[in-house]
Amino acid sequence: MKKRIVTTTLALALTFSSVGMPSPINEVSAATTNVYNNQAAVEAKADELIQLGKSLIGKATYSNTEYKATYPYKFSCATFLMYIFEKSGVDIATYNENYMMQQGTYVAKSQLQKGDLVFFDANKTDNEPSDHVAMYIGDNKVLHMADPKQHIVITDMASKPYYTDNYVTARRVLPSLMSANPATKGDKIVETSYSLINKVTMGSVNDETALRFTAPGFVNYVYKTNGVNLGSSTSVKEQMKAGTTVSRSNLKKGDLVYLSSSIGSTTPSLVGIYAGDHRIIVPNSNGVLTRVLFVDYYSQRFLTAKRVFTETVSTAPVAETQADKLVQFAANLTGKAKFGYTYNESTLTFTGAGFTYYVFKKHGIDLKYKLASRQATVGQTVSKANLQKGDVIYFSLDNKGTNITHAGIYQGNNKVLILSTSTKELVSLDLNSDWAMKNYVIAKRSL
Repeated sequence: MKKRIVTTTLALALTFSSVGMPSPINEVSAATTNVYNNQAAVEAKADELIQLGKSLIGKATYSNTEYKATYPYKFSCATFLMYIFEKSGVDIATYNENYMMQQGTYVAKSQLQKGDLVFFDANKTDNEPSDHVAMYIGDNKVLHMADPKQHIVITDMASKPYYTDNYVTARRVLPSLMSANPATKGDKIVETSYSLINKVTMGSVNDETALRFTAPGFVNYVYKTNGVNLGSSTSVKEQMKAGTTVSRSNLKKGDLVYLSSSIGSTTPSLVGIYAGDHRIIVPNSNGVLTRVLFVDYYSQRFLTAKRVFTETVSTAPVAETQADKLVQFAANLTGKAKFGYTYNESTLTFTGAGFTYYVFKKHGIDLKYKLASRQATVGQTVSKANLQKGDVIYFSLDNKGTNITHAGIYQGNNKVLILSTSTKELVSLDLNSDWAMKNYVIAKRSL
């Protein structure tokens, strides 16, 4: 399963060697929040990745010595994922699974969501932290280029000892490898840079009309297109004078990264645009390329980084989403709504599913049924790890978590607004409570 791509058809092989692997990842934090506010885009992108990956089943064969991005496709486990991410407009910038394992955010196995990268290590005697990578597609299943016999398959991670015994970690890459919502100036600079790959010609002159540039000329053009004037610098050394110095640990999208041509030199010869998550976009004589800073060549030649613009932060209040409004409306019924085996809007007396039906009805959404078991057929199923405000959570009442007989509205922060069958009042219940843990059945999204 290990990568050993050597064919010259894969240009990245020149810089992504497997020597000098970084130390294993420190898995301290959990990816439980999406600070980029792009969850809807993330879920749509994950579905796109899965659809593309599945479409290659039966069309691609396993190879760890050759990469072929056209039919008949040839992939290793990592080049397969690199390919489907790239074709879906998401740049991982490496086919080395150990470098992939340092991107994004650590996510616990119990919190996996579609599009997460999952890593395994069967060879625990070497110094490399993983030897196989797959993509999580939901329901404890992964999509991956498995081996020379199976090729691309979908596998339940509980189906074989290989997956249960050799599981290492998982990384959530989609939020950080995509634009925030709304897109920042850094996002826009990165998007402009990517849009010019394979369109510009690198050389010794600058001609915007013909999209022909030197390296600093390309950078000047990208930033000017996004309203940032870097002046008329004609050399990398001169361009490096612009902006304020930032540390490598504090890099943000749109920062400029400067590198020397040889280890120990203090003279910059390369400039790169930081694309987030340790990736850089580098214009040089070979064209506009994307790389990861983990690679020895770039890590050892890093000189400095400069921030040449400031993000404009809006002071206007953030607009409430439909989910925010719905949850707030439901929460405002605390002390007013009560549980009962009826549906009465005038007295605000409802069953659990009657309550959810009423709240959604007030926001123009028809959940169709007031009976929990039937209402649970409405909407898109979501995992417990991926709950969002406004999702409807369905419960049992017998501590078995099987038969759906009750419903509540996810409030955020692991809380559900639900009518208590014992106190008859609307309460905010923690999903980690004993009752919720025993009775949780399923969640649906209708927003």
